[in-house]
Amino acid sequence: MSSLANIILFLALVTTSIMVAVMYVKLKKFDRYHAEYQQIFDRTGEALKSAQTAVMSFGTEGKETLALLGARIEEAKAVAAQLETLTREAGRQAQSRSNSLNS
Repeated sequence: MSSLANIILFLALVTTSIMVAVMYVKLKKFDRYHAEYQQIFDRTGEALKSAQTAVMSFGTEGKETLALLGARIEEAKAVAAQLETLTREAGRQAQSRSNSLNS
């Protein structure tokens, strides 16, 4: 009777040992996956920080570009006004010459 109990206990011990070994292998695989996921998350975090920096830089550069563009537009308006004034004066002078030649 005692040897039957010993056999049952031995089989239970072998089964438990096999299950522990299988679980150990699975935990090692899980640990490798966890390390890979950690690296992926770290890289993703770095990429997001780079994207945030790029967006902030783009915003700042965009504001500067808009300010410069506004200044250039104002300069162009002033030059256009001067050109319009000079064109009117030239037209008047041409008309006055034409009138003096006809008279």
